[in-house]
Amino acid sequence: MMTQVWELSLSDTGTIPRTMRDQGLRSVIFFTPGEVAADDYTGYLTNKTLTGLFAEAVGGATLLLEHRYWGESSPYDNLTAETLQYLTLKNSIADVVNVAKTIDLPFDTNHSSNAGSAPWIFSGGSYSGALSGWTEATSPGTFYAYHATSAVVETVWDFWQYFDPVQQGMAKNCSKDVSLVIDYIDSILLNGTAAEKLALKTKFGFQDLQHDDDFASNTTTNGTIPGEEGVGLETALAGYASWSKDILIPDYCSAYGFWTDEYDVGCFDSYNTSSPIYTDISVDNTFNRQWMWFLCNEPFGFWQDGAPTSRSSIVSRLVTAEYWSRQCALYFPTVNGFTYGYAEGQTVDDINAWTRGWDNTNTTHLIWTNGQYDPWKDATVSSDFRPGGPLTSTEERPVFIVEGGFHCSDLLVNNANANSAIAELMNEEVAVMKGWIDEYYATNSSSKAKRRFERTRQSTKFRY
Repeated sequence: MMTQVWELSLSDTGTIPRTMRDQGLRSVIFFTPGEVAADDYTGYLTNKTLTGLFAEAVGGATLLLEHRYWGESSPYDNLTAETLQYLTLKNSIADVVNVAKTIDLPFDTNHSSNAGSAPWIFSGGSYSGALSGWTEATSPGTFYAYHATSAVVETVWDFWQYFDPVQQGMAKNCSKDVSLVIDYIDSILLNGTAAEKLALKTKFGFQDLQHDDDFASNTTTNGTIPGEEGVGLETALAGYASWSKDILIPDYCSAYGFWTDEYDVGCFDSYNTSSPIYTDISVDNTFNRQWMWFLCNEPFGFWQDGAPTSRSSIVSRLVTAEYWSRQCALYFPTVNGFTYGYAEGQTVDDINAWTRGWDNTNTTHLIWTNGQYDPWKDATVSSDFRPGGPLTSTEERPVFIVEGGFHCSDLLVNNANANSAIAELMNEEVAVMKGWIDEYYATNSSSKAKRRFERTRQSTKFRY
């Protein structure tokens, strides 16, 4: 399998101070952007990001790995149910482990600086944060330390909880009115006449969308409505529809390059088997086909849908896990007998049984960080729905919560510059990580532990 180490960054790229180069390097900070090509993520080699701050603090090099099947790291030009068989979670973790243990570092060809001989750090966010946590769980000891922010380690099939932190973070007036609008939309779609349904879709600009659940899955708004009790259904519905018709739809589909009309809604049609959504099987497809494979094949699930009827919902209840999973067969029709995991009976429970999901609490040198209002929070160890409640923080097992934070809030220094609370948290994360690396060298007195990376000044790009 071809993966690509996009960059190995040392002092000449601004990651490590010159004094660190003169003293010798002490660690490798490993990062992968996960489900995206790596070429736009070289900033994670610098001290504009948390990974670079880790490197500065511990005296390390930063290494960026492109995930298999994305960017220049795909073994196939076309991605089908047959050619995607090697894109699995187990293989992805194996890539990480293999690179860390066996890569030929250009400044240390005798491998004395590989994981196992030196304290490597795996830092990641979102899916790559989950990879960090899952690697610790399934291949313990590969890395000496881990940082996992917004790490979605608990795979969830019916992930209606995705919208719970969103609802908590909304102004009460806004969530109240959005919930009223959603209930009204559902009542028309479930019980209204054909004429009433068409009138509703037309109001939102979706009159050309045939299927009710496609319409329901795209009724969203980002507006905030004044007044604690909101403005009521009629006014809220009008504002909601106006946003959809005037803001959401214009050029939404044409931006993909397959539709030309400004108000075309073809990209919202999930039933059209000839849609480019399903037929574009190129590696650089615009619909992230590779991630959809993960959702369908492992399966990760994470289907974002309406809440149970016992709770208020800001998403239509016509949007279900079945609505999303139905699309797997359209994305990945059987080829030469090859299909996706969910079609063969695999479930999210299989993944959680292997990785231990959010129950992986007996961790070593692993920092968990999550945002208070991150929509993905309820797939992390900080989920309000986790049995026993959110994982509590201890000195040995630190769990940081970014108050008012969202997804991966602690990864970028710009966020710290804008929010002193994030700056304080990032400083604490860096201090913890530095303490662990210092501890490694203080407690390991063997010649192996005393080795330092050979001094060098270079930045290189090579295939592994």
